[in-house]
This record gives sequence, structure tokens and C-alpha cells, in this order.
Amino acid sequence: MRGAVLLCALVLGTSCAEPPPEPPRSMAELPDIGPLDALARRLGRLQRRLENRSYGSAVLTTRFFALEGRGVSLPLDLPRGECTTIVTLGGGAIRDLELTLYDMNGREAAIDAAPGEAGLVHVCPSEEGRGWSAAHHLVARPIVGDGAVVLAAFTTAPAAGEGFDGLFEGVLAPVAPFFDAEEALAEVRSSMRERGLRPESEPVFATLAEGQARRVPVALETGRCYVVVARSGEGVIDVDLFLYDEGGAEVARDLGADAAPRIEHCPAQGGRATLELRVFEGAGAVGWVVWSGLHQAAEGPLPTDDPAPQPADEPFAALATVAAPLVARGYGEPIFLVRDGPIGPGESRTHEVAFAAGCTLVLGAAGPGEVDLDLYLATDEGIVDRDTRVRRSATVAACGNQRRTRRITVKAYGRGQYALALLGAPSGIEDLAQLRAEPSRAALEERGFRMVREQTLVGEDIEQPVAVPDGCVGYVIAGGEGLGDVDLLLRSDDRLLTADTGPEPWASVERCDEEGASVGTSQLEIVPFTGEGPILLQHFVR
Repeated sequence: MRGAVLLCALVLGTSCAEPPPEPPRSMAELPDIGPLDALARRLGRLQRRLENRSYGSAVLTTRFFALEGRGVSLPLDLPRGECTTIVTLGGGAIRDLELTLYDMNGREAAIDAAPGEAGLVHVCPSEEGRGWSAAHHLVARPIVGDGAVVLAAFTTAPAAGEGFDGLFEGVLAPVAPFFDAEEALAEVRSSMRERGLRPESEPVFATLAEGQARRVPVALETGRCYVVVARSGEGVIDVDLFLYDEGGAEVARDLGADAAPRIEHCPAQGGRATLELRVFEGAGAVGWVVWSGLHQAAEGPLPTDDPAPQPADEPFAALATVAAPLVARGYGEPIFLVRDGPIGPGESRTHEVAFAAGCTLVLGAAGPGEVDLDLYLATDEGIVDRDTRVRRSATVAACGNQRRTRRITVKAYGRGQYALALLGAPSGIEDLAQLRAEPSRAALEERGFRMVREQTLVGEDIEQPVAVPDGCVGYVIAGGEGLGDVDLLLRSDDRLLTADTGPEPWASVERCDEEGASVGTSQLEIVPFTGEGPILLQHFVR
């Protein structure tokens, strides 16, 4: 009878202070775990392990859905004088699930905050007190990700059971390094680059178990074609890819029986899409990259729109060529840190460098041949800036009001040499946002634009559309250290006129009305894609 009361509390969310007068409903009449999917099968493995460890059969298995950061609360009446064990397992995009069990006074009776998509709490309410049941509340809160959560509850006598060590072994997604997946993704860079494609963001990696999926938003722009490539590490046998448009309709898929899926899509209409990567068989590390290039109706490779100069074969000469126009715009003369440092595919080189007060630009170049160079700039608190675009040169920057040592990490995709140099920022640039905006500002000014206004947007001001006047206008936005990626969209009524949705913490757009033409009411939308913080907005006219 006590098991029936626990079931009533768990399933119906009501308090069962005393046994019901009528016979309890059978298990077949109670809500069960639902479809026998991969998540249910994994919970079944946990149940069998607990049964083999003398915890008896589960008195309940059920399922609910939870959102990241928002806990789902389940009121429970736990039997006094017995022990209750509750295990949960998260599916979907859940990567970290926290369980907290509160007693009737709101005190924490048990908590499981260990990293991972599973949780376990075990309590033995005292026999003391009124009635035979103890009111509790279980809160299941995903720390990372949304998805379904399955739950199983067991009741046993005190001192029963053989412990919980190794209970989740082989059931959870293994904590696997991303080296294999990262190396496999690096191998496709050359073929993507030959087609004139560029990455929309740096590679994304995750550790997934069989049946688990990861969903991420993807910004699609008309006039561009997109290629999504996924690769996996050891232990992953079959990976599937899906792409859904803004309305949730599936527009592309790869269901091949392999761990190297790829989809291509040229949208007729821009907007926010959703990319889903699902491990159909196996478990381990997976990674993916979204590439894009200008759409071209004629047959043949897509042209590149990467304006980065590739002036020379040797890295030192290439770096000097890249630095020359910067010096002409007021940057300091380059201070070379490395001239011919050797580096191999996937290797990293780290340099500890003392930065002077003010703003400093770090330039890197690699060669000979097609070597893709990435730069990371960090302090002890974490990464300050990064440049992982697919090209031979890379740029990172930092600002500070005092001299400070920073760490520069160089990573290459290809074999060759690299060069590094520091350049002081032009006078008048006082923070990282201004430094990040400078290249786009210079490009507009070279085409005859002049800046008429500069403002810093914070908080809700970032979400407010900016009215765009008629004529020939341009806009540049940039963020500081807290902003990882920001997009800029220019709309007229419901039409997207132009956009910059690259993976950088800066963006720029321009629009020139044809004489006598009317484009309607135009607005500028600023969309912080990753990170947060103030955003610098510069207005230009011509």
C-alpha cells in the first residue's frame, strides 16, 4: 500500500497523506514511461542494475519535459522507515541535470549536482513524526540543454542495496576528448576552401550517447548556399543530420549509415533555421561546422568572398604585407615575436607576451602553401579573443589600462611555418569595441562614407530597432570581451535588404537607395548571437 501512495504522489502530483480507501490502481492504469525509445532503453538498463543490486523493482517510471535553467517540481510523499532511491536520465539536448530533494520545511534533503545528464538521490525519512508519509519535493533542473527526462523510483528497507558505484557506467555519454573529431573535421577544410566556402563559426563539439541529439540555431541568408559537415570520434558508428527552416519544416537531411554526414542547402528565403545532429548508433565525441558561400546560378565552384590578403608564400613576407595598410592607417610599426616558427597539422604553439597599456593588435600569418592559421588570446581568467576563420592570416586584439602578460596560442591546419607580430592601435582607440570596429570603419571611409554618429548601446537598447534614413548609409557594430558573435540585419518592412551574419563580434552593412526609388520604412536590427555586453554602433552617410 505504501508503494501505491508513492505512485499517486509521483504521477498525479498530489499529496497522499494516508492510504486511499479503495484498492490502488494497477500499474497498467498509471502513466508510464512512454515510447520505448533510446532514452527509455537506457533507463531500463539502470533499472536492471538496481534490481541486481537488491533495490527491488521500480515502483514507478515516468517521463516529463524540462527546459534549461527552469526546474520541474514533483511533490512526493515518501514512506517513513524505508529508503527511497530516485534516478533520472536526461535526453534531447540535456547535458547537465541537477536534482534537489526538499523536505516539508523546504530544507535540502539530498542533492546531486555532479556534471552529467543523469541524477540520483537517496533518502531514508525518519519514522518519527505524524503519519506514515513524509512530504517532499523533487526539483529536476537542466543546467545545460532542454529535453525529456525519465524517472524511476525504488523503495527498500534501510541498509538494503549494494551501493551506487559505477551505476551509470556505459549509460551516460562518455567524457571523450575531441581530438579524433577535430582532426576529421580539419581534413575537410581544404575541399571546402577550394569551393570558396567559409565557416560560419568555429567547429562545435559535443559528447553524445546513442539516441541523443543536439539542436543549434543557424542564421540563413538569401543569396548564399550552406554546407553542414559533421565528423565523429571513436565509438560513434552512425550520425544523422537534419535542417529545419524557421517554420519547423525539414528542408535537408542526411540519414546515411555512417558517421560522416553532410547536407547542402541554398535557401530561397533567409531567417533562423535549426540544425539537429543525432547519434543513431554508438557514443562518443562529435563535431560539426556550418560553411557558406555566395550562391551562383551557373555551374562551377562557388566564388570566395574572403577579402583577406594572401600576398606571399613565406609567412614573414605575408605578415609584412598584411601589416603595411594598418601602419598607413595609424597603427604602430610591427614588433615581430616569431619569424619562422615551425608548426604541423593540428599542433599548437603558445607564447607568453607582455602587452603594454592601451590597445594592441596581434597579427599572425602562415605558409608556405595552404596552411590555415588560428589564433587565441587569453589570460588566466580565460580566452579574450580568437580568430578561427579559414585563411592563412589571423588577427586578435586586447585592451587594458596597465601592462599585463597575455598568452597567445597558435594552431595550424596544415604543415609549415608561422610568424607573429604586435601592433599598437591608432590614437583615439580606447577600448576593444573601437578596435574591432576600425577595419570596417576604414573600409566604409575608403568608399566615401563619413561617420556622423557613434553611440554605445546597453541592455534593452540593443533589442530596439534603429530607424534607417533614406539615402546612402552604412553601419558598423562591435562588442568587447563579453561578446562572442553579433549579427546586423537591415530590413525594409518585412523584406531583408542586407545582413552581416558572420561568426565575429563585429558586423557592418550598407545601403544606397536608387534615385527616386522607395524602399519603405527601413530598420536596423542588432542580434547578439553569443555572449553579452555593451555594443558600439557607428552611423555613416555618403
